[in-house]
Amino acid sequence: DNVVIKYIESEAARELFELMDPSSPQSQRYVGALSTILHKGVRLICIGSWVDEVVPLYSAIIQGVSHPNVYRAMYVDAHHYLDDFLTNLIVFALRLRNMGIYDHDLLTHLSEVVAGSLWGHSGHSTIYAEPAVFKLAIKWLLYSTSSVPLSSSALVPAVALGLPAGHQHAEASASGLQIHMSYRPFNAAERLNPFFIPWIMRTLWDEPEIRQNEGLRDELQRLVVLFDKWAPETKAGKELKYRLEPVRAAL
Repeated sequence: DNVVIKYIESEAARELFELMDPSSPQSQRYVGALSTILHKGVRLICIGSWVDEVVPLYSAIIQGVSHPNVYRAMYVDAHHYLDDFLTNLIVFALRLRNMGIYDHDLLTHLSEVVAGSLWGHSGHSTIYAEPAVFKLAIKWLLYSTSSVPLSSSALVPAVALGLPAGHQHAEASASGLQIHMSYRPFNAAERLNPFFIPWIMRTLWDEPEIRQNEGLRDELQRLVVLFDKWAPETKAGKELKYRLEPVRAAL
């Protein structure tokens, strides 16, 4: 909605905004192509950038797409990194997605909280200079298995070099099942209701797949402790803490 951006952007850049509408021809072709390459065994790694002033987190990690061949991560600049509630909450939600557990679109709702400002941040460009980003992509390529059926002799261990335990890849390949991409359309032009966040958090707390996983259960407990210590400085962070207070009181 920025007036300056509307007047200085090129025609090619304007076409990007048509991708915000899931019913547009560009979006439908994109989703169709994505489904094709994932079905053929291509592995994708989608990395969002903290305080990115151009690409929202939900877009960078292709939040609406679910498939075992998609791995998600977040890049945080050293001077922006804090081992606080918000950082760990996003890491927790990303871990859920990488384990094939639905996050109830928590990452979509948190995208606004970690969005950068057009004036004063460089989150969109710093990610390209970080070697760890490209090393993670190589790990995902070489140390994960594809969901496309393979012979047993061609299987590679799914857990290696820091990739999360319990990922779907090994099971998918070993079973010989072909997994199709699922897609939940999301219109970025529509305003999100921020009061969904407390309900999402409460739902995740009671999620059987999370409650039955000792590691995820421990992470939830740590998030509660971090929430008490969290003192956000940004307006979005303060609003998020205010909305989550009822959940904390209930727990």
